[in-house]
Amino acid sequence: MKVIMKKLFLNNAVIKDINLNDYEVAVYVVLRSLYDPRKRLQYVSYNSVAFELYNNLQISRRCMNHIKSALDSLVEKGLIKRINSFSATEFIIDMGNLHFEQNTEKGIFYTVVTLDEVHRIMNIGTKKDNFAILRYFIILISSICHDKGTYDHTVGCCEHTDFVGFMTLDTLADWCGTTKARIIEYNSILEAEKIIYIYRHKQNKKDKETGQIMSFSNHYGRYKDKQWIIQFANEYVAAYNLKETETLVKAEKSKINKRYAAIYNLLVKDFDKYIGNFSDADLIETYKYIHSRNLCNEKKLKDAEESSAAYNEILGKIKNEDLFDDISCVVDYVNRMAEKKRNMEKRKNNFVSAVSDDNWESLFLRRMTFP
Repeated sequence: MKVIMKKLFLNNAVIKDINLNDYEVAVYVVLRSLYDPRKRLQYVSYNSVAFELYNNLQISRRCMNHIKSALDSLVEKGLIKRINSFSATEFIIDMGNLHFEQNTEKGIFYTVVTLDEVHRIMNIGTKKDNFAILRYFIILISSICHDKGTYDHTVGCCEHTDFVGFMTLDTLADWCGTTKARIIEYNSILEAEKIIYIYRHKQNKKDKETGQIMSFSNHYGRYKDKQWIIQFANEYVAAYNLKETETLVKAEKSKINKRYAAIYNLLVKDFDKYIGNFSDADLIETYKYIHSRNLCNEKKLKDAEESSAAYNEILGKIKNEDLFDDISCVVDYVNRMAEKKRNMEKRKNNFVSAVSDDNWESLFLRRMTFP
C-alpha cells in the first residue's frame, strides 16, 4: 500500500522573515499542518503542537519551553489570534491569517515540504539545534528552481523538473540569518541522514590569463532525487560555455576536505548510527584525509617543545584513528597499500642487489684483464 505523505504549503515571506526566530518558524510550520481552511476557529494546545512537530511526546523540557514561547510570540506578532482559553495550555485560535494564495505578480510564493520530513529532522539525534536545522532545510528546498531540470530517457525523454537548486552558501546563510560555517554543519547532518543530496563539482573554471579560480555552485536537492541531481550537474558542466580565456581545472581540495572532516566527526559521535550512510569511497577518502593530517601534525610535534602551548595545540589536532579498524573497506585499503609498499621495497631491493652483482662481476673482469 502506497503511503501518501502529507504536504505542507508554507508562505516564503514567513519562512524567510528574519524577524521570526527558528522556534517561531517551526511552530508556524506546525500550525500550517493543523490549519483547516474550512474552520475559522480551531482548538490548539501546547501538547498538540509538540506532537505535530515531533510525532511523539518524548520531548525535553527545554524544547517544550521553546514551543510555548514561540506560540505565544506568534500571537503577539499577529500571525494568529488567541480567542479563548480552556486552561493555561489549551486555546481556541483564529488561524485566518495563515491563509495565503500564490500570486507571482504580488511576489507571493510558497514552498512545499512533507510532514514526514519535518518529523525526521526534529528527531535527529544531534547536539545542534533541530529547530535551526529544520528552518535551514525549508529554506534550502525553497531555493529549488522549478523550471530547471533534465530528461528521463527511460520513459521517452520525459522532462524531469523541480528537484535541483544551486544557490551559494552565503545566500542560504543570509536567508536563514546564520553563518556559512553553520550551513556547512547542517548540510553534513542532513546528508548523513539521507534527507538531502549535494553534488560537489570536481572541476573549477580557471582564467588562463589571470589564474583566477572560479568554482561551480554545488547542485543539491532531496536525497530521493539524487540520480537526477547528478545527471543535471554533469549536463550543466558539459553544456557550460567557457570563455576563450577560461579552462577547466580540478577543484580545490579545501571544500572536499571539509566534508571528510564532517564525516569523521559524525562517526566519532555515533559510529553505529552513521556508518551505513556513507559509501566505501567516502569512508576511504575520510581515512586518507585524517591519516595525512595526523602524519603532518605528528611531524610538527617533533619540532615543538614538549608541554609548551604550541605542543599542546598540535597534540589536540591529532585525531584518533582507532574507529577505522572497524570499517572493512578502510582495513582492506590499508592492507592493499601496505602490500603494495612491501612489493615496491622488494623490487627495489632486488634491483639494488642485481646492480651490486653486476658491479662485482665487472670489477672481477677488470681485475682479470688488468692484473
